[in-house]
Amino acid sequence: MNKLKNIGISALAGTLVSLSAAQAGGVSVTGTWELSYTNLNHEKVTGHKYGMKKNIAFGASGDVSDGGGVTWATTIGGTDAMGLSSASMNINMGGIATLAYDSGTGGYGANAVDNIVPTAWEEIDYGLSTGITDLGRVSAAKGVVNLTVKAPVAGTGISFSYVSRMGGGHIADGGTSADTGRGSRGMDLVVDLINLDQPHFGLRIGMAGEIEVVQQSCKGVKIAGAAHTCGDKYYKDNPYGASAYTTLKLGPLSIGTQATFKDPMDPSLSGYKNKRAIVAGAALTFGDNVSISWGEAWDRYRFNDATRGGKADGDGHGDEKYETIKFSGWSAAINMGPVALKGTRNSVGGMGEGSSSTGAGLDKTHSEINLSIAF
Repeated sequence: MNKLKNIGISALAGTLVSLSAAQAGGVSVTGTWELSYTNLNHEKVTGHKYGMKKNIAFGASGDVSDGGGVTWATTIGGTDAMGLSSASMNINMGGIATLAYDSGTGGYGANAVDNIVPTAWEEIDYGLSTGITDLGRVSAAKGVVNLTVKAPVAGTGISFSYVSRMGGGHIADGGTSADTGRGSRGMDLVVDLINLDQPHFGLRIGMAGEIEVVQQSCKGVKIAGAAHTCGDKYYKDNPYGASAYTTLKLGPLSIGTQATFKDPMDPSLSGYKNKRAIVAGAALTFGDNVSISWGEAWDRYRFNDATRGGKADGDGHGDEKYETIKFSGWSAAINMGPVALKGTRNSVGGMGEGSSSTGAGLDKTHSEINLSIAF
């Protein structure tokens, strides 16, 4: 018996050696260090204005024998705990289809098109605690499987993402997660009708949608009594959202706009019935080194409680079940090889950054200058 066992182990070892010998690929290490100076408006406590971010990323890639390739990436945030920030594995099947497992990069699906309006550096809600309504909750989750199919040249294609549990953390091989996210699973779909990107001309027109499928909802649960706690336990139904976008590039000028609608299915009296946003912006690029951009956005919330909102239109005759938040901002960047100097100033008005922030005179701002070095 022992003799047979030894033979089996030797045969397995030989098989592993042969498989390893057939594999080939390259490994790379990259990193980014950023030093920032940030200033908030006088109504907020800024404190220490200097900050630093340090990330190091490991990657590997290789070709598969029948065409296409495979890539792997892991990013480690340089905090005191040196925790895993994100990781992904990508199999490219001949340049047309891509199958990926993503754990936190958010580079796939609807999250990759959450806001595609051109900017020189950061989006116009960067640095503000109030963010513009967008998609991406599903494909930004950890443990997402994504399949993308694109036609060559025009870039027309579809991208489908699926996660079996919303709200989970990084899962090691052979591990499982707890029952997070109210037991919901998520799916999103991105359809690019046109996605053409040439040196001096580009055009992209597309749409995206996402849905969370919950195990139990208020719609499917009957609770006795006039007063119940359905809002504390369940969604009203399956939360969903949709977005449409277009961008155009003509030489150094790039412009774009995007409209998004989301229904969070929050049944509570203090919740939102829906959210809708419109974002627009333009960017100018001078050569390969200098760029500048400007953008604006209008985000409108509809409350479940019709008496909660404010006069959204500013003329004293607005509907109180609505509230509007306005964003605006600019960015600029100078790239000098591995060194880049970037700056931005963003502001938000309406109910953004606190319900007392109403009127242009009380807009909240975030200003930042950033020096980054990459290798």
